[in-house]
Amino acid sequence: MANSPELDTTVAHEARVYDYWLGGKDNFAADRELGDAMTRAIPTLPLMARANRAFMERVTRHAVAAGVTQFLDIGTGIPTSPNLHEVAQAAEPSARAVYVDNDPLVLAHARALMRGHPAGATAYVHADLAEPEAILADPLLAGTLDLARPVALTLVAVLMYFTDEQRPERWVARLMDALAPGSLLAISHPTGDFDPPAFTAACEAARAAGITLVSRDRERFEALFGAATLLEPGAVPLAAWRPDTPPADPLSAYYYAGLARKD
Repeated sequence: MANSPELDTTVAHEARVYDYWLGGKDNFAADRELGDAMTRAIPTLPLMARANRAFMERVTRHAVAAGVTQFLDIGTGIPTSPNLHEVAQAAEPSARAVYVDNDPLVLAHARALMRGHPAGATAYVHADLAEPEAILADPLLAGTLDLARPVALTLVAVLMYFTDEQRPERWVARLMDALAPGSLLAISHPTGDFDPPAFTAACEAARAAGITLVSRDRERFEALFGAATLLEPGAVPLAAWRPDTPPADPLSAYYYAGLARKD
């Protein structure tokens, strides 16, 4: 594991803002200030954060049911139970997960991410999505996941922090290239399609705090999956992706979600 970098609590960080919306305690004044500013633009943002957690749980259960029991989770965030490995190991105790994040506070809580069923395995890699080679070269990944077997790569509410100019689809493609056929790619991503003025205001609040927040329409969202084949129900509003019960309002969360398979 990498050495812990310095934690700057005076600057808002995406993972800690998300923790604030989820009702967590691992956030600071700068994070709460930005979280409140964005919530003034979109009052339901805390509900959307919980909707993303629910999507993570559903897509994890679906992956295990499809026979994929290894997970590479990028942009993990601060541990909030149930974590991905807990969901996976509840269905299959031997499930294995590698978490990746670049927030020093997530690193400080990494031990919480390593507690799981003794039949399975978990690891935490302190790294950035923008450096896929570093992720793939980390010995913790090789020691936890068998890349000769299918892996589910999960990118829940993380690609929104990278601009089109950065071409984050390149990093996703590089990671998928390293995975075996039959691997899965799960993505959720915010969009301004459902309420453009509100989302524009939220993006401006984030930029004022030094955080990039990008909206992508359905076409640009689908492009993030690259050559992977989108599975049913395709690229759909977050609440409409294989819901446990039919949502009262499928557009209640301003996100798209999808799951694709590497053929």
